[in-house]
Amino acid sequence: MKEISIKPSTVKMLLPSLKSGGKACWTPGEVRDARIGCDGKAEESVPPAVIVSRMAKGGVGKTTVIANLGSALAMMGHKVLMVDGDPQASLTGMFGVNPMDEDENIVHVGDLMHAFFSRQPVDFTAAVKPIYVGGYLDLIPADITLVNADPWLNGVLNRELLFDRMLRGNQPFFGRYDAILIDTAPATSLLTNALMLAGRELLVVAMLNGSSMKALHVLESNITEVNAAFPDLHMGIHIVANGYHGSFADCKKVLNRLAATYGPLLDENVLPLSTSFRRQDGVMDGEPSGPVLEREPSSESAASVAALARSLAARYGILLGGHPADASGGVL
Repeated sequence: MKEISIKPSTVKMLLPSLKSGGKACWTPGEVRDARIGCDGKAEESVPPAVIVSRMAKGGVGKTTVIANLGSALAMMGHKVLMVDGDPQASLTGMFGVNPMDEDENIVHVGDLMHAFFSRQPVDFTAAVKPIYVGGYLDLIPADITLVNADPWLNGVLNRELLFDRMLRGNQPFFGRYDAILIDTAPATSLLTNALMLAGRELLVVAMLNGSSMKALHVLESNITEVNAAFPDLHMGIHIVANGYHGSFADCKKVLNRLAATYGPLLDENVLPLSTSFRRQDGVMDGEPSGPVLEREPSSESAASVAALARSLAARYGILLGGHPADASGGVL
C-alpha cells in the first residue's frame, strides 16, 4: 500500500482550477477535501460510476488506460475500485501484486460472483488489495484460476446480469467508491459478457493500426447482439485512441478513419506512442511497476493521461463523495 505524495505541478495538471495554496505536496485526501470543502457533512452512499474497458483484441493498451485512469482519478480525490477481469492478470501485476505468488491469497471477481450466486456470505473486503492509503485506489486482483468462472456460469440462468446484480445488491460495500473500473479479457467469454453488462457504455481502447479497426467491427457486432438480447440496455461505446505518433502516416490515417466513422464517440484526447507507458512494467528496468503519474509525472504521457481522466470523469459523471464534481477543479 502506497502513501502517495502528489506534486503541485501534477495537481495543476489534473485539476487546472484548483488553488494550490502554497502546499509543497498533496495527498489524495487533501485534494478531495479541497474540492469538496471541509464542512463536516457526511458523504452520501450513492451508486458509483461503472466504467468497463473492452476490446475484441489484446495489445491495444486497454489495461494501460484502466491503470492510469484509476491512478489519475485517485489523485483527483476520487475513491476508486479497480477490478481485474482478465485471467492474464496484467492489471494486477502492474500494481505490484504477483498473481503467481500463493502467499497473495488472491480472491478474484469470479470467486466473489460464485459466492454471491450460491447465496453464501461474500467478504468483499478480503478480496481487496489496497493500492493507495485511505481507500483512494483499491484493486480486486486476478490470477489464472479466473478461467474457472465460465464452467459454472454456463449453468446460471440470466448469467449475463449476475455481476450487475452483485454490484446493486451490495451497495454498503460498493457505495464507498466514486468509480469502479473494470478491465476485461480480450476474448469473449461468459465472464466477460457479465462484466460488460455492468456498464451502459463500454470504454473501447483502439491502437492506431488497421487490426484495431477490424476488432472494433467485431466488438460492434457483439454489442448489437447484447442490445438485441437486452433491449432496455442501449449499450454504446466511447473510444480512446492510443499510440499516436505524428511522424507515422498510418497513425494519422487510422485516427482520421476513427473520427470520420465514430465522430462524437471518439474522445478528443489521444494517448501518444511512448516508452513511458512501456516502462510502467518494472520488468523492463528492475524498478517497481506503476502508472506514469507515479513514475514520470512530468512526461507527455502523464499530461495525456490527466487530460483523458478529466474528460472521462465528466463523461461518466463520476461523483466526489456524492457531490457532482467539476473535473477541472471543485464541486458543482
